[in-house]
Amino acid sequence: MDVCSFHRRVPSRVKQIERGRMAPESFHKHPLEIDLTQSCVGELNTITRDDVNWPIIYGVGVNIKTGQIFPATFPDKGPDLPLRMARHFTGSHQVLDIYDSAVGMLRIGPFNYNPLRGVNLWLSQSDEFILKHLSTSPDVEPPHFVMQVRATLSYIQDNQFPAITVFRNNNPHYFRRDETTGCWAPVRY
Repeated sequence: MDVCSFHRRVPSRVKQIERGRMAPESFHKHPLEIDLTQSCVGELNTITRDDVNWPIIYGVGVNIKTGQIFPATFPDKGPDLPLRMARHFTGSHQVLDIYDSAVGMLRIGPFNYNPLRGVNLWLSQSDEFILKHLSTSPDVEPPHFVMQVRATLSYIQDNQFPAITVFRNNNPHYFRRDETTGCWAPVRY
């Protein structure tokens, strides 16, 4: 299915289904190679409400057996979110595949970034200021946006050189989902 036909199907599905969840493992375990391309920005996914551009859908799931499209939320953002976000805040824009379905583990790092100048100044600003200046779409950000930005900035402030403070001996962080709780737990690998 191409991006245009995918997006034409999204608005009708949004009205039908309130919530959904997607398991990344489904894509890894599928016998066909599936290339997930983000097509979440631009006019294909935009409606206007009160002269403000809003996304038609924030998250989308696809049933890989039927092709059904449905809205999806991702309440569990995974482990070490401030560390993972710090990588992007400091200039890395490459999207990495960090989950290995063959062994059921998530791997973070190792990586390094340069200290972020002015992080103290950013942390001293109001929530409204951070929302206005660190978001590309401040009118439509979810309520937790500023909290996540502050957590990330604090992490960067505390770990200016993650190759030294976070990834000692150049070791990545490994996590596996606990089968009982469903939470991510650190593991040695």
